[in-house]
Amino acid sequence: MNAALKQITPLAVRMAATTLILAEGSTSSLIVKQFLRNRGYQAYQAEVSKWLFIVALEEDWAVNDNGLFRVYYFPTLPALPQ
Repeated sequence: MNAALKQITPLAVRMAATTLILAEGSTSSLIVKQFLRNRGYQAYQAEVSKWLFIVALEEDWAVNDNGLFRVYYFPTLPALPQ
């Protein structure tokens, strides 16, 4: 008998995306979806994409939309004047 899969939440998406950006420098909804599935979540592309975009807007992350998919990064900080 399989254990019930966990439902994704905005917090789960935020934590997964943050972990992936720290580890790899960027992420996408496809990568976040796979990361969550590997950790026992019932994650679907459309739902992960929706939550990831909302999280990125709330966190002011940089987003590169190439028309096929979005790549998410932490914003680049400007250099401090010396």
